Amino acid sequence: MAFDLADRGIYGFSTSENLRFADVDANGHVNNGAFIELLENARVSYLRQIVRSGLPRFRLVIGRIEADFKRQMFYPGTATACARLIEAHERKCVIGQGLFDGDGNCTAVQRVIMVSLNEETHRSAPFDPTVRATIDRLAASKDGLTP
Repeated sequence: MAFDLADRGIYGFSTSENLRFADVDANGHVNNGAFIELLENARVSYLRQIVRSGLPRFRLVIGRIEADFKRQMFYPGTATACARLIEAHERKCVIGQGLFDGDGNCTAVQRVIMVSLNEETHRSAPFDPTVRATIDRLAASKDGLTP
């Protein structure tokens, strides 16, 4: 299933953040690095609260981040960062994310490839079948939450 990551309607999970003066760069707008941090907060919260809930322990590491910056954000203001599973594979999954300003405009989207990691060998490993079934369901759901 293809998702439009700029569509706020595909996300059932979000975090809300106040933009900080420290996020502003020399051009007077919120720095792209702050966008990445806002999205990271949502991704980590989504993984902890939704994806890992009730499952056996498993480790994920970032394999790749692809970010597209769509419009500026300015201080003061708020941002809503969203996250959801969009793909599930044997040894990796893909988290789709959108960042929206206080008026609901999409300011950035990103795809994050997360690799399943064996904690002993520090190499990629297939997901446990229970974990894989859960991430399959989340990726196939309407809003990234358990159907």
